[in-house]
Amino acid sequence: MRIRPNPMKRKLKGGASVFGVGARLPEPGIVEILGYAGLDYVRIDGEHGSIGWTEMERMILAAYAVGITPIVRIHENNAAMIMRALDLGAMGILVPHCRSAEDAQQIVDGALYPPQGKRGVGPGRSIKFGAVSTEDYYAGINDEIVVTAMIEDAEAVENIDEIVEVEGIDVLSIGKSDLAASLGVTGQTSHPKVIEASERVLAAAARKDIAVGCPAGTVEDALQAMERGFRVLSCGNAETFLLKSVQQHVRALQR
Repeated sequence: MRIRPNPMKRKLKGGASVFGVGARLPEPGIVEILGYAGLDYVRIDGEHGSIGWTEMERMILAAYAVGITPIVRIHENNAAMIMRALDLGAMGILVPHCRSAEDAQQIVDGALYPPQGKRGVGPGRSIKFGAVSTEDYYAGINDEIVVTAMIEDAEAVENIDEIVEVEGIDVLSIGKSDLAASLGVTGQTSHPKVIEASERVLAAAARKDIAVGCPAGTVEDALQAMERGFRVLSCGNAETFLLKSVQQHVRALQR
C-alpha cells in the first residue's frame, strides 16, 4: 500500500493554479460539500475558528472522502502544533506571521522529517496506521506535504529575499488584511503600499520557483491575481458563501 498522494502539490509542481475555500466551523459536512464543488483544497482554520483537534481530525477525514487536499492553518509557528496537525492527517500546513528566514526554517523543521526538517517521528494516519511500509513512508511523505508560510508583516516583506532562500517552503501566502495593518493602512487591502509589497513577494518567490497565494473574494479578484502571477487562490470562507447565497435567495423572494 502507498502513501496518500497530494493532488494539490502535484498541480503546483506542474505550474498550475489551485483554488481553495476556508472552513471555520467545526463541521465535516462543510468540507465534504467543498470537495463536491470541485475545489483543490480546503483551509481548515485552526487560527480564527472554533475548531479543536477532534473536529479537525474529522474534517480531514471528510477531505479524504471527497478528494480535496486538507490544509490546516494553525495559530502560531509552533513545531508541536505543526506536527500534531500533520499526524492527524493534514496534507499541508499554513503558518501565520512568518517574518524572517529563521521563522521560515522553523516552519520547515516542524513540517518535514529529517534530513529536510526536524519533525517529530510518530506517524499514524499518514502511514495508514502501518499499512504503508516505513521505507515507503519516509521515502515519500515529505514530497506530499504542502508547506505554506504566511507573509503578513512589513518585516517579512523587508526580509523576503532571505525567506525565499529557505529550502522546503512550497507556498508564500500573502495575508492582505494583516499586511495592510502592518504597513499603516489598516482595512485598505488595495492600497498602493499593499500592492507594492505583494509585488516584491511575487518577484522574490519567482526567482526560487515558489508559488504565491492571496485572498480572492470574487471571480474578478481571482482572475486579476492570476494575471499578476498568484497561483494559490484563497476564495473566501464557506460560511460567507452560505450567507451570501441564502441572502440572495431570500431577497429575491421578498421583492
